[in-house]
Amino acid sequence: MKAERTAADIMSRDVVSVSPDTTLREIANLLVEHGISGVPVVDRAGRVVGIVSEADLLNSEKRRVKLPRTALFGVFPLPDDLVRETFDEGTHLTAHDLMTRRVITLAADTAVRAVVSTMLERRVNRIPIVEDDKLVGIVTRNDALRAIQEEWNLSEG
Repeated sequence: MKAERTAADIMSRDVVSVSPDTTLREIANLLVEHGISGVPVVDRAGRVVGIVSEADLLNSEKRRVKLPRTALFGVFPLPDDLVRETFDEGTHLTAHDLMTRRVITLAADTAVRAVVSTMLERRVNRIPIVEDDKLVGIVTRNDALRAIQEEWNLSEG
């Protein structure tokens, strides 16, 4: 009887991650350069503290609410156009500002079926894989699909 495959069997181990102070421009460059759609945000100890996806970067409303909105110690609101002119969001907003903080992580020994179920139930495209609270890999929907395809191919042969 063959052993059930786990997250460790299908995860990408060379994970592109960012720190909380990485700018949105740097994140966008990493996503494009590596052909990925999101990155885990890790603290100095390697613990996952958030995740930033393409959707976060593309969501102008989410970015807008993170821009400074007041001047003179919070007394007078600044007009939107002035805020945009004086504050380049791509270099001033960071992963910390936009990241999703409630990140679903799983252990490396989690069964592939459980990983896929979690992705579908929680409607996420990627799940960071951790050991001892430290990032060791990531499973994307593409990784999960590839695992299912391999299983189907093995069952045909």
